[in-house]
Amino acid sequence: MPGAMQIAALFLVGAWILTLCPRASSTSMGHPLPIPLKENRLSPQPSGSSAPAVNKERTSLPASVKPSQEYLDDDDDYEDYLLTVEPRTPGSPKPLPRLCNYNHCQHLQVPCVELSRASECLCPGITGPDLAPEPPRLQTVHVSETGASLRWCAPSSTVQEYRLQYQPVGGAFVSGPALNSTFRLMEVSGLLPSQEYLFCIVASNQAGSSPTDDGTREHGPCRLIRTSARWMPYVYIAAGLAAALVLVTISALVWHFCFRNKRKDLHRGSLDNILDGEPGLQGAANSSFRSEEQL
Repeated sequence: MPGAMQIAALFLVGAWILTLCPRASSTSMGHPLPIPLKENRLSPQPSGSSAPAVNKERTSLPASVKPSQEYLDDDDDYEDYLLTVEPRTPGSPKPLPRLCNYNHCQHLQVPCVELSRASECLCPGITGPDLAPEPPRLQTVHVSETGASLRWCAPSSTVQEYRLQYQPVGGAFVSGPALNSTFRLMEVSGLLPSQEYLFCIVASNQAGSSPTDDGTREHGPCRLIRTSARWMPYVYIAAGLAAALVLVTISALVWHFCFRNKRKDLHRGSLDNILDGEPGLQGAANSSFRSEEQL
C-alpha cells in the first residue's frame, strides 16, 4: 500500500512539472510546418488511354499557380519556390502590319475596308458613321465656256455618297446626282459663258452632310470660278481673214514672178529680130551684117 501511494505521488508531481513547462513549437524557428502535399497514388491506366503518365519522383507546382501565404512566410521556402518555378520567356514581338495603299484623291478608289480585309493592312483613322463627315478638299477645277470638271480628295470620315452643288452668283443652288464613295471626279455641263459660279462638294452619311463655305478658302470644299467667254465666232472670223490674206499674198507673189519673167523674154529679143533690123532694148541691128555674110 505505501508503494502504491508513492507511485501516485510521483505521477502527480510529474504531471505538475509538465504543466509548468512552455509549450514546444513545431519547428526550431518557431514557424508552423507547411502542409504536406497529398500524393495521389496513380492507378494503372486502362489500355488505349492517351493520358500522360506522371512521374511521382518529380513533383513541383505549375508556373500558373501562386503559392499560398503560408509557403512564403519563410525565406527558405520562398527561395525554394523561385527555384522550382520556371520563368516565362517572352515571345518574339509580332511585326506590325503595313499601311494600306489607299489614296484619298484617286478617282474610283477601292474602299480601305476592302483593302484591309484582302491584305490585312492598316487603314488611316476615320470617324464613324454616327458622325457627320468632314468637308472634302476641292483639288482642281477646269473650266470651259459651258462646262467644268472638278477633282476632290475624300475626308477622314465615313462617306456614303457625294453630291456636287453649284449656283450662279445671286442665283439658286443646283444639286447634281448622288455619287458613290469611290468617286473623286465629276463633270458638269450646261453652264452660261462668262458667268461666275460657286461650286461645292458635299459628303454625306446617315448622320448628316458636310458643311460648305463661301469658296474663299484655298483647300476648302467650295470654289468660286468664272466660265470662259464665247470666243468661237471671233475665232472663226479671224481664221477666215487670215486664210484670205495668205491666199492674196500667195497670188500676188505668183503673178509678180510670172509677169516679170514674161517681160524679160520679150525685151531681150532673138536672132531673127536682130537680123531683121527690129530695134530692141539690147541695141540696134547691123543692116550690113547679112550682105557681108553673103560675100
